[in-house]
Amino acid sequence: MPSIDVFMMQDLEYQAYMESAKLAEKSGFENFWLIDSTDAYTDYCAWDSLIAVNTSRIRIGPGVTNPITRHPRVTANHMLTLNELSKGRAILGLGTGDNAVRSMGWSPVSHSVMREAMEIIRNKFRERRADIPIYVAIGGPLNTKMALQLADGVIGGVGLREGPDGLIRGLERLKAAAKEAGRDFSNLPVKLNYGFAISHNRKEAIEEMRWSVSTLMRGIFVRGTSALPTHLERFREEAKRIGESYDYFNHMRTHTLGGQLARHSLASDELVEAVGLPAGTPEDFLPRFKSLWQAISPMPNVGFFLVPHGDKGGRKRTLELFVREVLPKLG
Repeated sequence: MPSIDVFMMQDLEYQAYMESAKLAEKSGFENFWLIDSTDAYTDYCAWDSLIAVNTSRIRIGPGVTNPITRHPRVTANHMLTLNELSKGRAILGLGTGDNAVRSMGWSPVSHSVMREAMEIIRNKFRERRADIPIYVAIGGPLNTKMALQLADGVIGGVGLREGPDGLIRGLERLKAAAKEAGRDFSNLPVKLNYGFAISHNRKEAIEEMRWSVSTLMRGIFVRGTSALPTHLERFREEAKRIGESYDYFNHMRTHTLGGQLARHSLASDELVEAVGLPAGTPEDFLPRFKSLWQAISPMPNVGFFLVPHGDKGGRKRTLELFVREVLPKLG
């Protein structure tokens, strides 16, 4: 069976957040990741410590932090503290910086800065003889090459939006890149970043994923990571507008903290429908997810980095419905 991690944003109340962490542990999830988002969510460094003393098996850490808003030695010190509190269950996710960096008005760091940060952190871990895995969020070719050479594991989408066939193609490309970097792909843990929303009210689930349309368009029009899919070409003007208006202060939210619709969630219903979001009732979601699950089942090194969506309590509801009504039916 593929491994499962969960990534939960810190916008739940204390009790609900601890319940989510305990549910993930009880359900056999491997890692519990927290968001490091300076201006959008409360600080992960407090929350991960609370999870450490309220759980006993699951690994815990930021998914991901970066070496610019937090100096690598500061991050290393926190991770060593977390590792002590959790009795050896700390795990570190690193990235070049997205909303935490952009909301400060800065640009993501280069792969060379990432490489230096990893060396600093590794050295601090060695000094304390701490076995803390370091995972890297992959993106561009240089950062991916660096991650394949130095990281204990990688986090990325790798073709998930294109269904099982696209996922396999993406993993084959990653396998080829690993070989070129001198890495045995079969021994490289790969975590597939997969955002979704589940509700017995299909419309509610789709609304909670509406913001992700602008994330996709931001990747196309701001970062220039890929071309606009042919079937979305008729939405080009709208897609460009919402991609360029992404609100980093309400990252991964459909609504603002004040309850208003975030400006990056103003995609038309037609565009949202055309994108085809992984959202709906458990019955809607199960066959779509199961096809991905089955596609990676022959690869024991590949697992899911699940990102439940839904502002406030919706994330907890999505996680609970996944555990109760989807996970038992995956086989």
